[in-house]
Amino acid sequence: MDIREAVPEDNDALQALQAKCPQGTDLVATVINTPDFFARAKAYEKYKVYVAHEGNRILGSTACGLKDVIVNGNVKRVGYGFQAFVAPESRRTGVASQLHQHREDYAAQQGASLFYTLVIEKNTPAMRYIERRGFLLHRTIVMPGLAIYKKIHTDIEKHVRPARPEDLDRLAALANQTWQNYEMYEPYTAEVLSASISQTPGYDLNNFLVLEENGEILAFLGYQDWRQVMKITVDATSLKMRMMGVILKFAGIFMPMPKMIKPGDTLNQVNITLTGFYDPAHLSLLLKHLNNQMLQRNVDFIFCICDPKNPILKSLKGFIRIDTAINIYVKNLQQDKLNTDRPVFINGLDM
Repeated sequence: MDIREAVPEDNDALQALQAKCPQGTDLVATVINTPDFFARAKAYEKYKVYVAHEGNRILGSTACGLKDVIVNGNVKRVGYGFQAFVAPESRRTGVASQLHQHREDYAAQQGASLFYTLVIEKNTPAMRYIERRGFLLHRTIVMPGLAIYKKIHTDIEKHVRPARPEDLDRLAALANQTWQNYEMYEPYTAEVLSASISQTPGYDLNNFLVLEENGEILAFLGYQDWRQVMKITVDATSLKMRMMGVILKFAGIFMPMPKMIKPGDTLNQVNITLTGFYDPAHLSLLLKHLNNQMLQRNVDFIFCICDPKNPILKSLKGFIRIDTAINIYVKNLQQDKLNTDRPVFINGLDM
């Protein structure tokens, strides 16, 4: 068995392998990067996708993206490990370990001060595995899923518009002001923000909603439509989710309620990426506006990922939400360490 960098010609084989590797706990789903397997990794300026193989047969894959973020008050390069999966028949044979080592080595070679990964809190085997590799739990954060099922009244339609190129300086400045005290936030200039948008498949200025009054940008919200980069099919749901579905179905007799998720459904969702605001109430208005837009496009959920101290959580009133706990695991590659007293910022592009 050998490890090498993935190439475009691996696209179909990697998608076929993803189809054999469902993931999840309360909700088990098959996630396939389509039409371009590499689309998710392309969100990072520098990245590597690795495959483990025996001859022409791919046994597993993983990826690493690099970015420059705030680490204890200074901008440092960090590595992010994601998209790890191994063929069922090749598990417990050392494939995963070799793949993980390659992505950590790549980050270290590129000068990363630390390496992090995200693990759903209920995924005990993954947590134990990553801990054995020397990772430590830094923080448990929350991923609220906001159900889209009805129009929410707002009076801001005339004040909301898509972002324009001339907005980039102000958007970058507002984002920096909002998140400057958060660990792992990636500071932006207009040029860096423009490059990030351009390199990310299915993502452009139309994915940024701007709330503007009297020429002043009060808030903005970026989002990524996952249907542009992947297909998520539900394979199974937990007893808890099935019971919740029964309750929602009953309540739906009397009032509009979210639809019940069941095996075979395709999940359509958007993820909040970058935001900036002076007042969480302004962001709440943009979220409601996004809800109404996505309702017309048959999207089921809006997801965001937040530190427990993140003011975005104050913007979610009026939504039916399902929270998922996410663990941030960190492995220090140099002496720089995250400040445990400060909240953490995770961009939705990492999800």
